[in-house]
Amino acid sequence: MNKIIVMTIMLFVQVSFGQGSETISLSNWGTIKMPESLEVQSGIYKKILDESKKHFSVNAERVVLQQKGVNNGNNLSTYARVIIRKETGFQNLPDLDREIISTQDLNDLNDMYKSEIMEVANNPRFPAKIIKWNKLQIKTLNGKKCIHYSYVRQMGTNPQTHSEFYIFWRGNQQYYFNIEYRVNESNKWKSDLESSIQTIKIF
Repeated sequence: MNKIIVMTIMLFVQVSFGQGSETISLSNWGTIKMPESLEVQSGIYKKILDESKKHFSVNAERVVLQQKGVNNGNNLSTYARVIIRKETGFQNLPDLDREIISTQDLNDLNDMYKSEIMEVANNPRFPAKIIKWNKLQIKTLNGKKCIHYSYVRQMGTNPQTHSEFYIFWRGNQQYYFNIEYRVNESNKWKSDLESSIQTIKIF
């Protein structure tokens, strides 16, 4: 328990155990339930990945849930992730639960987030190809509205990966929940990851 908290100290992760799942407490702003098939990324594996993320200007202070066993160097032949991060901006964002989001607003948001994804994909160090983009829309999870979009990408000859984002706005903060799994392993991971996403609570 203490090791997990230390490795993710910037988000003050706490874990409480329940039958079939673990509740991950994200500081004072939200929770998500983690299925038995996943674990919180920690240890040397996390440190290496945090260092690599600097090349993409990605905030390394985040929580990652991954297929169980990776922290011990096992179960590496498959791939499943729930990536959680929080970003703070300089101005307040619209309240998605109260304000009307027009079609033009949705189109503008779609272009903005798609541009961000394309910028990362075009990084010359680890280039990726966006195979399919599913247009942004507004969804509701546990009574709270969020931005949702997904895409399929491929790095070199590696298997294609499905990536899906759920983004909540609160004041000047954005809370990102990103699930990822290989397209050819959707039968193995899709249900667990989407079930976990359904348990998100934003305070």
